[in-house]
This record gives sequence, C-alpha cells and structure tokens, in this order.
Amino acid sequence: MHLGDKEGLDRGRRYLRPVARLQLPDEPDLVHLAMYEWLPMFEAWATGPALCGRSTSQGPLPEGTEVTCRSCVDYQPKYQTALDLQAGLRRVPPVSGASAQERLLQQVQMAVKGAGLKRRWIAERLHVSDKHLSQLLTGRASMTLNWAEQILRVCGLELVVKVRPQDGGHL
Repeated sequence: MHLGDKEGLDRGRRYLRPVARLQLPDEPDLVHLAMYEWLPMFEAWATGPALCGRSTSQGPLPEGTEVTCRSCVDYQPKYQTALDLQAGLRRVPPVSGASAQERLLQQVQMAVKGAGLKRRWIAERLHVSDKHLSQLLTGRASMTLNWAEQILRVCGLELVVKVRPQDGGHL
C-alpha cells in the first residue's frame, strides 16, 4: 500500500507536504513545502519541486514536520487557497446585484489571485499576450465562458455552470 493511501488521502486531490532538501553540498539545510499528488501513470504518490522553486528529495516528510524555508511558508497560503478551491472546500462568494458576466469575471479574478500565479506565466500557457490577458482580467475584453474555462484550467481549477430558480428552490 502507498504512503498517501495509508494516510487516507484522496487520489483525486493534491496536498501540501513538508519535503527534505536535495542532498547536494551547496543546498541550504531547509525543510520545504511541495505538492503531493497521485500520479496514475506511475501508480504512485509523488512530490514535486518546493513551492519556492528549489529541487527537493522525493517523498514527503512526516506530517507535522516544521517547514523552515521562509519562501515556502510565504507561498503556502496562496497555494492552500488554490488547492481548497480546486477540491471544493472553499467557494468564491458571489457579489449580489452583479450580472452573470460581472460575477464570472470577478470569480476568475479571485481564482487567479488565489492561485498565486504570475499573469505572464498564465498568458504563456494560454498562448496570448500579457496585454490581452490583462484586458480579459480587468473587463476591457469580454470574459467569455471559453476564456474563463481556459484561465481556470491553467490555475488548476474547473469551471462549473449552474442553473437554478431565482427563488432558490429546486428545478
């Protein structure tokens, strides 16, 4: 049985876990934070690079191990918010009185901010200019469902559209 499975982790989610530094002579002796996720192609749980961008040893340290990398600690709230949004543990609150288009734009803006990703990085992934992405995120260009879906996907999120009666009842 895999470690993540022993811990009762959901294979469909990603988690933040403490990880050890890469064992190289010039690497500072710090404990980092990294994503921990199930990789179906390898049938294994794996950690990625540290949130601060440094390479780390594969595999998580025991839960509760103190993270000593200041940069990883600083990035943790943004990553945790994005992971919680992705897992449906947090919801972006709608703004009352706003149109559906305005709510869509606001939710995409909040998701991008919560993911903590650089706009330039997002634009590169979408194959658009920084200027065009900025126009989309500020409302100067129309935030279509297609654009919202693509931007959210880069942030590790899924766009879900709901239809419900105005009185809050059931369909």
